[in-house]
Amino acid sequence: MKKNLFLFLVFLSIFSTAWAEEDLPPLPKGPLLLTSATPAMQEPEYWIKRIPNAEKPIKTFEQLKHFNDEIRALINECVDVFKLDRVRPGKQITDTLKLEFDTIRNRKLFGVDDKYIKKDFFDEEIKPLVQIDKVPERIKMKWGVTTRATSVRALPVDVKMLEEKGDVEFDQLQFTLIKLWTPVGIFHKSSDGKWLYVQAPYVRGWVRAKDIALFPEREDIKKYLRAGHFLVVTGESIRVYRDMALQEMIYRPTMGTLIPLVASAQKAEQKSEGISSVKSAGPYTVWMPFRKDDGSVGLMKGYVSRKSDVTKGYPVYSQANLIRQAFKLLGARYGWGGQYNGRDCSGFVHDVFLSLGVDLPRDSKQQALVGTQLGFFQPFQDDAEKKAVLKAARPGITLLKMPHHQMMYLGTVNDQFYVIHSTWAERTGPDKQLDEKRRINQVVVSDLELNGRSYVGSLFDRIISMNEVD
Repeated sequence: MKKNLFLFLVFLSIFSTAWAEEDLPPLPKGPLLLTSATPAMQEPEYWIKRIPNAEKPIKTFEQLKHFNDEIRALINECVDVFKLDRVRPGKQITDTLKLEFDTIRNRKLFGVDDKYIKKDFFDEEIKPLVQIDKVPERIKMKWGVTTRATSVRALPVDVKMLEEKGDVEFDQLQFTLIKLWTPVGIFHKSSDGKWLYVQAPYVRGWVRAKDIALFPEREDIKKYLRAGHFLVVTGESIRVYRDMALQEMIYRPTMGTLIPLVASAQKAEQKSEGISSVKSAGPYTVWMPFRKDDGSVGLMKGYVSRKSDVTKGYPVYSQANLIRQAFKLLGARYGWGGQYNGRDCSGFVHDVFLSLGVDLPRDSKQQALVGTQLGFFQPFQDDAEKKAVLKAARPGITLLKMPHHQMMYLGTVNDQFYVIHSTWAERTGPDKQLDEKRRINQVVVSDLELNGRSYVGSLFDRIISMNEVD
């Protein structure tokens, strides 16, 4: 056990160092005041106080559970891992693996060296790793959890593949980043054993085997994540420590992560309620998973300061809390598919709603299908109708969809419509060939006139749908 704990901590140390040394694209200094946004608008309470009954619950916890079931019934990519068939036909996975491989192979993609990725690379290097012909006729599922935030990839390689030369921030193999303690069902593995093909709650793809710890049965995972027995990370991120003195940090989980509480520590805490102060109660004691040498799960105790931005169970699902959660990410780095430990537009929306217990899809097209549809529009048309819908829409809970972009609606000030969103750049010029941009690369507040002087048109011009997540 001591050896496993040592290896776990060494791995975390190496990961943290490597991440810090990566040559990341520069992040413009924030907060960026875009379009007509003012300094006062950079605070959540500015928007909350403009909303009648902003603190009123939109749904109770029980209603949210039913709502999440409805989302899973509507969106195929949203899956309850605990309800997957224990044994399934191999052909389903064979067909999916072949489709995903062929789709990527047939695209014209470039490497970070700006050279075209030849088909030979797919056929000789990647296809043997996928080993489609090794999928059994009947798959007996295995179950695990992530031991850290980990990338979900279209193919079992770390190689970046780019749609355009030099576009290093947009790796076309990157689906998303799933969080610590995410449960997964395991279908298949790569020929070198370094990758697993898994189903997570809102995405399917390849993850690094070293980031997955196996449980004997999925019910063993479920008992650690049962209602009322976990912390929810409600800040941008928090620190988990190895020691009760909170000196040796071992991990930094991000918004929306669920971390199981140690039951014995929780019972002791409940007995002392009304007697001991928060300070004397000490830090929260949580379970941290790690992967043993044989791939099975090991659990060690971690400690979280009571001053951390966490809650026991989910906060109330309200307009006010949605806006507060969104503004905790103001200025946070943009990251396509979770790259660079950032969030893209739909990743930002996903984390905000996830931290309040809503299992939104990860993809913006799918997010736009959830809840109550307020309207569908044609780009550069339906201006009067869009304005009427926006004036009646509920801030915080309303999502505005553009092609390839997702935004959270904040409200109206002086006939301007405002949003908070994670965006990579603002296009500033009228010439499509020059494609002039202003790098933003973070979560910002702006009105819908952003990009309005460019050839692509303003955010408002390009809205194609609006929906309330209720």
